[in-house]
Amino acid sequence: MHQYYVREDRPAGSSAKDLFEYCVKKVKDKNLFPKAMMHSQWSNILFGYESNSNTRIDLMSKVKNQYDIYFTHELKYSFDEGKIARDFPYLLGIEEDEEEGDYTTDSLIKDTIKALNKEIAEQNDPQNIESFKGNDLTLVRHQGRSYIYQVRITINDGQEPNFHESIPFILKVYDKEVTCEAIDFDYETGVLFFTTNRQINPASYCKVLLDSSFILEELRHRLEDIKNHGVNEELPFAKFLFEETEEISKVSHKTAPLSFFDRLDSSQKKAFLAALDTDLTLIWGPPGTGKSFTLASIIYALYQLGEDRTVVCCLSNVAVDQLLCKLLDIIEREGLMISPGNIYRAGRSMDSRIIGTDYLFPNDERTKSLRNQIKDNNEKILKLKEHKQDKSEMSIVLKAANKELREELKAHTDFLVKSSRLVFSTISNFILNTNLYESKFDNLIVDEASMMAMPSLLALGHNISKRLILVGDFQQLSPISMVKDDLLIESVFEMSGVNIKNTDHPALHQLLNQRRSNEKIVDLINRTFYQGKLIPAAKENEEVIYSDPFPGKIIALKRVKDGAVRYTKGGTRQNKVFAENVIDILDTLAKDKNADFTIGVITPYKGQVSLLRALKRERGYDDHFGSRVKIGTVHTFQGSECDIIIFDMVDCYVLENGHSNRLGKLYHDNGGERLLNVAVSRARHKLIVVCDPDYIKNIPGNKITPNMQSLFNKLSKY
Repeated sequence: MHQYYVREDRPAGSSAKDLFEYCVKKVKDKNLFPKAMMHSQWSNILFGYESNSNTRIDLMSKVKNQYDIYFTHELKYSFDEGKIARDFPYLLGIEEDEEEGDYTTDSLIKDTIKALNKEIAEQNDPQNIESFKGNDLTLVRHQGRSYIYQVRITINDGQEPNFHESIPFILKVYDKEVTCEAIDFDYETGVLFFTTNRQINPASYCKVLLDSSFILEELRHRLEDIKNHGVNEELPFAKFLFEETEEISKVSHKTAPLSFFDRLDSSQKKAFLAALDTDLTLIWGPPGTGKSFTLASIIYALYQLGEDRTVVCCLSNVAVDQLLCKLLDIIEREGLMISPGNIYRAGRSMDSRIIGTDYLFPNDERTKSLRNQIKDNNEKILKLKEHKQDKSEMSIVLKAANKELREELKAHTDFLVKSSRLVFSTISNFILNTNLYESKFDNLIVDEASMMAMPSLLALGHNISKRLILVGDFQQLSPISMVKDDLLIESVFEMSGVNIKNTDHPALHQLLNQRRSNEKIVDLINRTFYQGKLIPAAKENEEVIYSDPFPGKIIALKRVKDGAVRYTKGGTRQNKVFAENVIDILDTLAKDKNADFTIGVITPYKGQVSLLRALKRERGYDDHFGSRVKIGTVHTFQGSECDIIIFDMVDCYVLENGHSNRLGKLYHDNGGERLLNVAVSRARHKLIVVCDPDYIKNIPGNKITPNMQSLFNKLSKY
């Protein structure tokens, strides 16, 4: 074995990533990729420069455990050259293909795949996989083919667990990985209930790993399929590939019945008619301008034409259900009779109204039985909640049963994807569901398209023959990516050449009447973000405006001069003094036992969310008040609204150690503009900003845009 020893250099650092990259390069240099060896042999070969054999073994274990997916899993294992070439081509000296001649559709798809490869590699880096320490893993019940377990997880500063129902995760117990799905999570106790189809031995310690890269991997597979089969350049989505989005084509169609048309305002009518008449429509929907109602009206009209198949996609299941319910409102108001199977909600809906709407499902006995079981379980769960037993074993068992029933209902009715004239789905379900991905549709509608990047548009649009209708607000949050590649961080609006300096695009139609927020809140964002074009149209709510705190004020500052920022272990930020001031505001609001208005507490940082939630738990507010308060990051609030918004800025002049503080990166540049816009525009009747007014008026450095400074200057005067 000595001929393989590698001693000539050492890794650049001691992190798992440094060690992994060092190992791959050495395996490549020594032509060891096909070779399978024992762990101790690899240790000696790759880390032979270490004199202590235990040190060599520990270093190899660190690499193997942290980058497990890049190894074969036999006792004698090898490095998986294919996966490494896919995700880390630079380690193998693989050069990116140089394109020759004109830029083609194939070129852009290849570039998009390359960008996805980089993003997947980043997400697969163990340092970027969100993990939680778990304790007291125990079996709750064995039910049918599923096992129900509970585990108590430790939430560190800066972690914001997102264990909503059916979210997949990996449980690692004794070096074995088990795929699981969440049922319920109690943030206060840290107890996570979940199901899996494998039996797991009880354990005092385990790890819970959240990894959504499997969606990106499937998306990459879809794009490779599109590249291999070629692109029909006559389809609407090809306009994005050739940068020809300004070349709008007319779409001929029957006359749509417009009995509901008068309910739209003038800007909504223009967007509505364009969506029916042209092959590409970009609808710019600033906060509170009736985007969802306009969209539901367009969907209804396309259905009424009776000649097309339409698929409607949103980012989240909640957004899909909300939009579908908007459509149901119009259908009921217009008295339209729908035959079963013509409209289909693909995926799993948790909305009781959707589950209870007969025409959204086929009329067979199995479907009826599944829906009735879900309805009965929901009624039992609600009764348990009324008796404060929503975390009891019976409640968890019922929720687990419903999860399985919804999955069975989805599998049983999935054939409707290929026959329904109108299909609703999340973007991720569209990508993962082969039936849906391979189906041919005439029209594609995407809500919150300003948060969708090019890879998803290519996958969604590849089989759309007539219309692309993309709806969103490019002045709000943009796509999120770890890799700073334009194909991943620019929205489809930006890829069309649309931005605040270029709003004359022929496909772009802006909604103008702002019905959500008080006129003063609209004025705060109007000229700064929307060229002063928004028309305030909301009624004042005197009950909220004239109640404590800050009675009579619509915009108010909670002035805090003694705050200090601290960094958590996860690198996020907290400000305890600011958080305590937020809780003081909540204490005041909680005194009115008869109030029923909603309250949102927004902050840019996950660390501050964790702190605020902990302080709220310590207060022990009653259920009525607690249910009216939502705490989250700005990103979690996009698309939401509340009667009162409390914006906790967190940043101020000093750190806890007394040193001066630099403004957080989340506030920097155009991304900071969008974040601030979302934060303040969630408020309907009252906005309270917790900050140091001197700081926001004189923010040190030059990281914020003139628009942001203008808005901060306005706020500092309240």
